[in-house]
Amino acid sequence: MTPAGLALTILGLAWVVGGSAWLLSHRSYTLRHVPRFFADLLGFPVELSQSLFGRIGVPYALLLPNMLIFGFFTFLPMILNVYVSMTGGSSIALFDRPFVGLEKYRDIFECANILIPKTCSNAGYNFWTGMFNTLWFVVIQVPVMVVVALLTALVVNRNIRGRGFWRAMFFYPVMLSPVVIANIWNWVLHRKGALNAAIGGTQDTLTGLAGLSGFDIAATVLFGIVLMVVSERTLRGERGLSTPWASVFCGIFALLTAWAQPLSLAGLPGSGWLGLALAAALLWLVASERAIARAAVIAFGIAAVLMLLSIQFDAVFDFGRHRPVNWLVTPNTGWPFFWLVFVFCWSHMGFYMLILLAGLQAIPADLYEAAKMDATKPFRAFRRITLPLVMPTLTVVLVLSLIRSFQIFDEVYLLTGGGPGRETFMVVQNIYEVAFSSNHPDYGQAAAGSILMAVVIAVFTFFQLWMTRRQSDL
Repeated sequence: MTPAGLALTILGLAWVVGGSAWLLSHRSYTLRHVPRFFADLLGFPVELSQSLFGRIGVPYALLLPNMLIFGFFTFLPMILNVYVSMTGGSSIALFDRPFVGLEKYRDIFECANILIPKTCSNAGYNFWTGMFNTLWFVVIQVPVMVVVALLTALVVNRNIRGRGFWRAMFFYPVMLSPVVIANIWNWVLHRKGALNAAIGGTQDTLTGLAGLSGFDIAATVLFGIVLMVVSERTLRGERGLSTPWASVFCGIFALLTAWAQPLSLAGLPGSGWLGLALAAALLWLVASERAIARAAVIAFGIAAVLMLLSIQFDAVFDFGRHRPVNWLVTPNTGWPFFWLVFVFCWSHMGFYMLILLAGLQAIPADLYEAAKMDATKPFRAFRRITLPLVMPTLTVVLVLSLIRSFQIFDEVYLLTGGGPGRETFMVVQNIYEVAFSSNHPDYGQAAAGSILMAVVIAVFTFFQLWMTRRQSDL
């Protein structure tokens, strides 16, 4: 019998024997009182604590079963996991494993440069590749998830037709199992799947907007006109810079950066992510009404024009030949990672939307009526009323989304398997493969990896809570 099983057995016997003795010594039961005896036996801890400590002991007695369950099935396995991480061998029996100290941790940190996983040992390479991919996934997915969930909650909180239907539809993917979700999106994203069929067919075909004479010049002029109009509307809002138009401008800037690939001039990848980061920084400057926001918009506009003139649109919009893409296995394109973020957000967003919807409905309607009487614009009312009051709920959503994003496994394993190559290989998949999918399982290495992942999650969570509390205090 395992130590946990032995402890539970002793506890159960103590409850039954001790409770029976205490009840029989304080009360008299006959044969027809047997059902009442068992009912009293179930409530014995509460009654005992009340007799020993008075009413103050009742809440602790009610919490005792849950605390025992948590201790035996959560806290004790965590402690044993720490012990397993310091043992070697391939035996699954807990005490048949030799103690090796911190050797498993040394294997993970055995790197010439921890930021370059290829310089690490085999264990370190797999772990740090998965960890950096997971961190990258978290940094992208958590803000996207929270923003989409908040916007959706704001929409379904309005008095629109079919509001209950839309709430149910957005929540529906949460009830699906990961296997069902993976099958749905495999069917959509396969080379001969629904997405390729919708955008041009599942076979190589010739079609030709980009092949038309003057397409590149026409596209440049069209985007130039759009950029001029959006920039003018951004700079000439009724009250300074217009935040809604600034968001459109930032979207165009990020798109042009992805197409122009300015970092390629220096032989560096990642221009698309650079454009997104710069666009987000500019939008923050505008939304927070910083003094340098107007100058930043003008500078970004000049950069956007220069990038626009450098883009060959007939190469960007390669409509001359439609080539179906296998979205989940094409390497060095970013599509497998993008679709993982998209599918994860699609399948979990409804849960966070429901939490935020509860927070929005707790905001008194009188505040919005007063803002309306003061002719406050909707976006300003959102910044001054909705966002501060929904911040506690938003903090819960941020923490839950952060933890769940670190734990991503099902979607990756079923959709991409960690590929192509190691592009979508996550840290939980590494832990699983080390422990269960290899011919020589290393439970100690897997336990060490899980503990390091728990430390990273704890650091991110505490930092997020600290930042949220600091902003709420300002």
